[in-house]
Amino acid sequence: MAKCKVMAVRLIAPLREKPDVLSFLQAKGTMEVRQETALSPPPEDPEAAGAALKEKISALDRAFAALNTIAPEKKGLLSMLEPRREIEETAFFSDGERAENALQKAKELLALENEATDLSVRQTRLRTRLDKLAPWRGVEPERRISRRVAAVTGLVRREVTSEEILSAIAKDYPEIEAVEVELYDVPEAARDPLLGPTIFTAYCLSDDIEEVETSLKNFGFVTEPGAEGGSYEAQAQALEEELAAAETEAEALNEKMAAFADAREDMRFAADYCAAALGQIGASVAAGQTERVFVLEGWAEEKDARRLKSQAEKRFNAAVEIEEPPEGEEPPVVLKNGFFSAPLQNITGMYSLPSGADIDPTGFMAFFYYLFFGMMLSDAGYGLIISLATGGLLLFKKNLEPRMRNNLRMYLFCGLSTVFWGAMYGSWFGDAPAVIAREFFHAPEGFNPLPPIWTDAVGDTMNVLILCFILGLAHLFWGVCMKGLTDIRNGHKLDALFDTVPTFLTVIGIAPIFFGLFVQDSIPEDYSALGTVLYNTFMKVHTALSQVNIYILIAGLVLVILTAGRSAKNVVGKLGGGLYAVYNLFSGYLGDVLSYARLLALGMATGVIGQVMNQLGTLPKNPIIKIPAFILVFIAGHAANLAINIIGAYVHTNRLQYVEFFSKFYEGGGRAFVPFEAATKYYRFKEEL
Repeated sequence: MAKCKVMAVRLIAPLREKPDVLSFLQAKGTMEVRQETALSPPPEDPEAAGAALKEKISALDRAFAALNTIAPEKKGLLSMLEPRREIEETAFFSDGERAENALQKAKELLALENEATDLSVRQTRLRTRLDKLAPWRGVEPERRISRRVAAVTGLVRREVTSEEILSAIAKDYPEIEAVEVELYDVPEAARDPLLGPTIFTAYCLSDDIEEVETSLKNFGFVTEPGAEGGSYEAQAQALEEELAAAETEAEALNEKMAAFADAREDMRFAADYCAAALGQIGASVAAGQTERVFVLEGWAEEKDARRLKSQAEKRFNAAVEIEEPPEGEEPPVVLKNGFFSAPLQNITGMYSLPSGADIDPTGFMAFFYYLFFGMMLSDAGYGLIISLATGGLLLFKKNLEPRMRNNLRMYLFCGLSTVFWGAMYGSWFGDAPAVIAREFFHAPEGFNPLPPIWTDAVGDTMNVLILCFILGLAHLFWGVCMKGLTDIRNGHKLDALFDTVPTFLTVIGIAPIFFGLFVQDSIPEDYSALGTVLYNTFMKVHTALSQVNIYILIAGLVLVILTAGRSAKNVVGKLGGGLYAVYNLFSGYLGDVLSYARLLALGMATGVIGQVMNQLGTLPKNPIIKIPAFILVFIAGHAANLAINIIGAYVHTNRLQYVEFFSKFYEGGGRAFVPFEAATKYYRFKEEL
């Protein structure tokens, strides 16, 4: 549980071996390449090469999207856990022809997709025209017009009568009297009971036609589509034939596109091949070179640097130099932790990686992290589900990606902690054992086949709250210890003494007064044996400290006042700094300790919601309905409760580490180690011996 030692690495090799060396380094993925080298940069145009590769990757992504639409790949429920395919470095980088062939297939697929898109647009237009013609099919208006009589034909999108039409015209133009309306029968298939339409021809004198058309437009009138292509029925039949031909063509195109499913794996290879080539461009630019050699500088973990030196010098005409980091330069951070704490490295990274003066906090927070997560979720049934699911996946999925394996392992430990605290509180899917025994097996009221080992968190909140505060205080003290350890590691032994001992004395001195506000005079008669032992032990310690706490408090306060302002230059500054530190100590620790009440609050929320779900499931009185209703509500309700509260437990556990624990000793600000590796989605390199 520490930061790994990172060394400066310089690789020098013949220019002719540059592509092979870059492929080798990329496959190993153990060296971070520095972005500046003192020699001249390579002469090639990296921007043009990068743009070309990005275009290829984009084409492959579009091809995948088209293929997934036409011929979706069948995936199992746990497909997201499947690792990338393993491939040897030499096999990957030497198969450029496979990548080019796959890229060509992707382009052919995209060309077919473009045809299909154009055809789809054409089909949409045909359907739109057919929809417009639908009301007119079978309608062939007879326009009785002459030199003095004009006519206009169209429709309105509702059921109207000829009287309503004439009334609308008369309202707009009362001076027009010679108007006649002829209604037509609309095909049943195109008729809506509410929306019509109504098709008609309006006749009027030629001198009045403009006014009549204006009035009809105000009425919602749409003129007929026109019969240039023959009768409306003939036009519709022609469009239907054209649409049928287009649909047949679309089916043929889809079959052609679906045939490219066999090339899906080759296109995946091509996508990763192009991604690797794109990554090499950046490293190639970072490498300085002369006419005959190139130089690549960077960082590597010490053991990886030794291995890299041995393999590179054996395989290429290369020389690898390994040095201590230059003075004044901060190397990137690599964290390595054991089986128990390694899953939490990502939690540390989300906050900030340790700086050069920090210690790696991951291993030191692991115990409390899992402990607090379990207290907040605090249902043994939920913990069993999490533990069995993650444990089973870890057991039977041997080739998981490292990041996925760490995530599953973290939730395995969180699940085990949840089982522990759920058993301590007697929470198994809320109060499901007691409810099932009472409602379905006629057990007496109050009977619980799985009683709490310690106490019921919902019914005994005060004692659980005291435990939360005690654990919170221990967590804070552990952070103060880390502060002392950090000071000692950095050579500040007096700071370690003055920053820890006065704090411990002051907080221990005030603790009995604080806990005295919550201590109960007695415990319930039916308290568990473990609960009784814990309560009696706490009372003995509390009583003993209460007799001497005032002396411990005074000693701590004196030391804080005398030492906290030691960096000031004069006596007034030192005294002022000490008094201000006293204020910060009381206000800060009071807020910090009270913050651990969330351990009880979230645990109670899980338990109470679980109990409510169980009660809802037993509401039906009919036994035939009651059993399936209970099963349905039980599964759905507890699934929702687990989903909601597992997020809450995760967020608030992180919050306790970041705000309460890290604030006592941790600065952060380290830069993550970013290895030069292939950013592949589908393949990963296996070690070649």
